[in-house]
Amino acid sequence: MLNSKKQPAHSILLVSGTLFALIFLFFWRSVSTKAEWLTQLDQSLNHLIRSDLKEPFIKFFKVFTDLGGTMILTLFSVLLFLFLWKTKGLLFSLWAGFTLLLGELVLPQIVKHIELRPRPLDKLISISGYSFPSGHAAGSTAFYGLTALILILFFLKKAWQKWIIGILAFLLISLIMFSRVYLGVHYPSDVFAGFSLSASLLSFSFYFLFKSPILQRS
Repeated sequence: MLNSKKQPAHSILLVSGTLFALIFLFFWRSVSTKAEWLTQLDQSLNHLIRSDLKEPFIKFFKVFTDLGGTMILTLFSVLLFLFLWKTKGLLFSLWAGFTLLLGELVLPQIVKHIELRPRPLDKLISISGYSFPSGHAAGSTAFYGLTALILILFFLKKAWQKWIIGILAFLLISLIMFSRVYLGVHYPSDVFAGFSLSASLLSFSFYFLFKSPILQRS
């Protein structure tokens, strides 16, 4: 029944997945060619976001940046996998786990090690690795976005509950992305690209879910 109700959404998922993929590729191309417009965008947004750094805000955003870190996301992903295995079955949990593996680790790391973009110099926290795309932005979009969509589509019944979960997920992802720029470990273009990468992944992944027999077996 759910699959038939979601038939009209299939084309929307394909369009959104393609759109976000093109946005990501546009940022990637611009980073690779050191496009002037991108340099100006990063400089302007950096100046706007980081013009008045204050210790209370630094501590505040460190909390949110940790919520998008590898250790936290890995722990949360394992818990989500186990929850979905119990409530929706093994195939469904494997689909979710594979999507999260791609969004949190595989895709961002592949691009990072192809592009090799250095991080900004004025970092407020110690961190290694490359800058483009933001793994925190990609990972948090993948995990919190996937979790919110699963709750909205398969568990929550009331519209107000779905709206609250959607808004909270969006705010959390946005704060994690903002924290990466505020703490000086990413350029704004890094977090936009990370978000676009995982937003595209989620769109295509849910398209596959609704087209596959996974739902009938869950």
